[in-house]
Amino acid sequence: MRIKPYILFVIAIFFSLCCYSQGRIKVMSYNLLNFNNYPSYCTAENNPHEAKAGYLATIVANQQPDILCCCEVGGKNPTLAYSISYILGNSLNVNGVTRWSAASASGNTYLNNALFYDKTKLKLIAQSKVDTDIREINIYKLKHLTSNDTLKVAIAHLKAGSDYASDRGTEIQQLMNYLVTQGNNDNFIVCGDFNVYSSSEPAFQNLVNPSYMPVAFYDPVNQMGEWNNNWNFSEYHTQSTHTDNNGCFSYGGMDDRFDFILMSGSIINGTKGITYHPNSYWAVGQDGYRFNGAINSPQNTTLPANVIDALYNMSDHLPVVAELDFGDVGYASESTESNFQSIVQNPVNDELVVRLRTEKPRDVTVYVYSALGKLVLSYFAQVAEDEVVVRDVSDLPNGVYIVSIKSEGVSVSHRVVKAE
Repeated sequence: MRIKPYILFVIAIFFSLCCYSQGRIKVMSYNLLNFNNYPSYCTAENNPHEAKAGYLATIVANQQPDILCCCEVGGKNPTLAYSISYILGNSLNVNGVTRWSAASASGNTYLNNALFYDKTKLKLIAQSKVDTDIREINIYKLKHLTSNDTLKVAIAHLKAGSDYASDRGTEIQQLMNYLVTQGNNDNFIVCGDFNVYSSSEPAFQNLVNPSYMPVAFYDPVNQMGEWNNNWNFSEYHTQSTHTDNNGCFSYGGMDDRFDFILMSGSIINGTKGITYHPNSYWAVGQDGYRFNGAINSPQNTTLPANVIDALYNMSDHLPVVAELDFGDVGYASESTESNFQSIVQNPVNDELVVRLRTEKPRDVTVYVYSALGKLVLSYFAQVAEDEVVVRDVSDLPNGVYIVSIKSEGVSVSHRVVKAE
């Protein structure tokens, strides 16, 4: 007996709703501010790595990440290997904890990147790098031990300073050139201290608007704009935790968004077994009321006082965290056209927000189905190369819906949850 396409659609949705994540992984990206590196202005007196290791231990114990991506770990080998070992033994595997391991030391300057991971949940299966004129961009491939899904992580610490936007752009372009040779950036995150002042900078544009669309990255909180000294982005500012000058830390208060975790479209949509967990992205300790102020004054109640103190004393940056669900069925099917991508904001509240990216203008129809396969809404949009289409869905009841997007030669679908 031939099964009707409508029934197949309902069955597909049913199985997508019955499946669930096989594990949630928390990623933390953190600039450790000259950890065991002692230039003339950051000394063993005003930035001792022994004390910093204790502050980091407090932060990690509170946040419980499974992957820790670090910038500014000093220095060249063998010092770098010692610094990584010191963090393992004094910040991570402490107080009876034994779950942490580290990638091999790799770096060509006095400040380098390092990756730490929970070996009970993940296995490091590959490690590589992209050489730039400034410093390495390190790339790691991790396998989730329960779902067998693989995640690729790039850590980038781009050149600092308002006069070096072009250099930052060149660094990221070298990473993107590498990804183009791979053909895609499936299940890939790029994190670190980008030192960018706005989303219009070449480095950031090379990440989110590359010439080859299949390697584009996305900001999970979709906060584009002029971040520097802009109160409107105070909730996302990660630097500086200090208003006072101790000679080492940058000061002047929180007014820059330098630190990021960006994700491939496959993770935002969940098409390859790993899905961004909605609303999990956070600049740790940031409450949005720190504009041009310190992280600890006035009183910060987002975390226990000892953790806020550790954030203040550890670095002039805040760590950024985000969670990923492994083994998840995801929120989308893959687009039938590589040069057409769609991102749907999830969960949905009163508005359905769809970002559409295409190499040419298109006529697009958006269909919204209930979990039982009933068409509840459809609408038409004329789309340019990069456009956000917003539709009022406040009259739809809470629940699970399938958003199907169709155009000439293109078909892609998303599973979304509508909630208050």
